[in-house]
Amino acid sequence: MCLYRNDDIASCFDRLDIDGNGVLTPDEIASILQERLGFDAEMARYTVDMFDVNKDGGLDKTEFIAVVD
Repeated sequence: MCLYRNDDIASCFDRLDIDGNGVLTPDEIASILQERLGFDAEMARYTVDMFDVNKDGGLDKTEFIAVVD
């Protein structure tokens, strides 16, 4: 599972990117944020909004790295 120090962040992103479009939606990251960090769906959306630099509604790999690094 993702979000452990020894995980390769890029591989973690690829596993979470269920549809393979290169962007994680709040729905795609909600489960891991809930499971590992205790976030609810609203907090997952807030996290995406906060780190979504280009404001496209999701997190690309660079933005995702900023969240977990």
